[in-house]
Amino acid sequence: MAKIWIDVFECMGAGTCEQVAPMMFAERPDGTWAVKEDSSFFGQTTVFDGNNAPDGASGKARVPDDLLDLAFEAAEECPGECIHIEA
Repeated sequence: MAKIWIDVFECMGAGTCEQVAPMMFAERPDGTWAVKEDSSFFGQTTVFDGNNAPDGASGKARVPDDLLDLAFEAAEECPGECIHIEA
C-alpha cells in the first residue's frame, strides 16, 4: 500500500489537494494542509501532520489502492509541490 505525506515547510496553504481528494487531506490550524486516513477506509479518521503523528507514526498516511490515482492527481496539482507519495 502506498503512503502519502506533505512537506509542511513547502505547503502554501492553497488547498488544491483537498479540492482534488478531500478524503486524504485535512486543514491544519495554521492554514496549511496535512494528510489523513479517512474513517470510510480505515475505521477511524487519523490526521498525520508530520509534527503530531499519532502513535509514533512517521507522518505518512496510507493510501487505499483505489485512491492512488487521486493521490497522484493531488500531488500534480499542488502549486507548492509539497505532496510526496511512496509505493
